[in-house]
Amino acid sequence: MNSTAKHFEDNRYVYIPQLVTQQECKELTDYMFTLEKEGKLEKDPQCPLSGAVYGDKLFDNLLERLVEPLSRHLEIDLLPTYTYARLYKPGEVLERHSDRPSCEISGTMTLGFDPNTGVWPIFFGKDKDDHVGHAVSINPGDLVMYRGTELPHWRPTFKGDWQVQVFFHYVDAKGPYKDHKYDNRESLGLPKPIDKPEGRLIQFSYFNQGRLIGLQDGVNPLPIGFCSTFNPDLAFTPEECERIKNIGRGSHPTKASIGDESNSKVDTSVRSVNQYEISLHDESNGWIFDKIGFAVAVANTEYFKFNLLGIIHHIELLQYTDTDKGHYDWHVDIGGESAATRKISVSVPLSNFSDYEGGVLEFNNGGSNIPAIDEQGAICMFPSYMLHRVTPVTKGERWVMVLWIHGSDRFK
Repeated sequence: MNSTAKHFEDNRYVYIPQLVTQQECKELTDYMFTLEKEGKLEKDPQCPLSGAVYGDKLFDNLLERLVEPLSRHLEIDLLPTYTYARLYKPGEVLERHSDRPSCEISGTMTLGFDPNTGVWPIFFGKDKDDHVGHAVSINPGDLVMYRGTELPHWRPTFKGDWQVQVFFHYVDAKGPYKDHKYDNRESLGLPKPIDKPEGRLIQFSYFNQGRLIGLQDGVNPLPIGFCSTFNPDLAFTPEECERIKNIGRGSHPTKASIGDESNSKVDTSVRSVNQYEISLHDESNGWIFDKIGFAVAVANTEYFKFNLLGIIHHIELLQYTDTDKGHYDWHVDIGGESAATRKISVSVPLSNFSDYEGGVLEFNNGGSNIPAIDEQGAICMFPSYMLHRVTPVTKGERWVMVLWIHGSDRFK
């Protein structure tokens, strides 16, 4: 076994230098800026501030060209699935995740970057519990190959002006995902097929590990009150609420912050609450996201009618306690950076009325304070631009889940 293949086998990622020339990198970088100028880049839920293109012929041709040298380097017979190129923009964050089956063996290459800030590194965690990771800065033309379905990877907040990155995705010709060749397309260079199975009320799918909510096809509106009435058919049961709270009880909290990613801070006079994370990419949490996603799809079809991308990040599990008068002062959920694309805010109270006093979620509607429904397990939804607060908890503790549903075009 050669040294590259051995390193890949032992570490599940490996750095391979100089696979593409500097001239070709420049040409592909210029090509991405041309696509942006022509309005041919799309927003995706994983990185909503940036522009991207799936399966472009130019990039897919390079994907196929690299099959032979990469198979030789890794000593694995590779089958190409698809490429995904991004033009990253300021403030972008690539949340910690692992990839879907078509990305079993993946490569990421920097094509160009803002020279004033240097290359934006990618972080790899050695396992699902490693949140520190190892940073790798990739020079243009070099490639990091990694096992995308196994290794968690992420990027912190991007502080440069731009960076062009391309992802090359493959599967093992002798592995369990060999049927994902071409990412279920007839050939390379074609758009991604859209499955529309019959008989499904709400359609869910995965896009680079982000959960999309399909709202355009086959959705039947159901009666639902999203802030003032309780629909038990769409709610979490008391047993499910307790199961979710135990996620927090089994881990260590952080103090929730305020502000955008680049200038966030803890200010307990404005927001005082313990925060835990319910990961989107942990399969054991899938039932939670599915239940919320279904309710959002129903409410959006019946009431909001927003253009949505879906659930693209973890859920915040929050614990308000009387010991620190847990509260969150008046605020809105939209803002700068990744908060700019929030459309629907979701709040799910997990505690029973008898567990606490105070801690009321209120909305300011023309100067009147209107309380939201606080029935245990209710899925409360409201536009992210609405002014709201959580009053101080004066007795006991109040647990709640919150998250935001995003869309690429603001307010629509």
